Amino acid sequence: LLQDVTGSTPGLCDACIAKKKMVVTWGQSIHLGCAVKLPRPISLKDITWHHYSKDKGKYQIRYRPDKYIETSEHGLVVMNVNEADAGRYDCKMGGDIVCSYNITVDAHRCSAPARTNDFQKVYSDWCHEFEKYKLAMKTWERKQAQCANRNNISQQNSHPNDIYARSSPFV
Repeated sequence: LLQDVTGSTPGLCDACIAKKKMVVTWGQSIHLGCAVKLPRPISLKDITWHHYSKDKGKYQIRYRPDKYIETSEHGLVVMNVNEADAGRYDCKMGGDIVCSYNITVDAHRCSAPARTNDFQKVYSDWCHEFEKYKLAMKTWERKQAQCANRNNISQQNSHPNDIYARSSPFV
C-alpha cells in the first residue's frame, strides 16, 4: 500500500485508476463515464476531461453541442467519432485522474464508399430497407384501424350496465 499524505508525488497511485480500452467505429457516438461519488457536492468546475491525441497533444476538452457533451453525472459524450478523436481521455477532479479511457477508432470497418458504384449500391440498399419499413408501418396502421373499428362496433351493441351478453332473442 502506498500513501502520499502531502500530495507531493503526482501520479503515485496511477496504477489504481480505472483504465478502459474501447474500439469504436467511425461515425459512432460514445459515452465515457466518470462516476465520482463523494460525501460533498462537486461543482462542475472541479471535473474536467482531457484528451491526449497524436495530432494535438494534450488539451482540456471544451464542451460544445456538436462534438462534446457533458452528462449529468460528469461523463463525456463524444459525438460522431473520427480518427482525430482516437487517443486517451482522462476524467480529472482537481488535478487528479479519476478514470481513463484509451479510444481506438476503427475507420476501416465502416468507411464511406470511395467509388460511385459503391455509393449507388449503398444508396439502393438503404432505399430498399426504407421501403420495407414504410410497408410495415402501413400494415401496422391498417391493423390498428381494424382493431379500433371492431372495438367501436362491439361497444355500440352493448350497454355499460350489461352483466352478460344476450344470446337468445327471447330474453
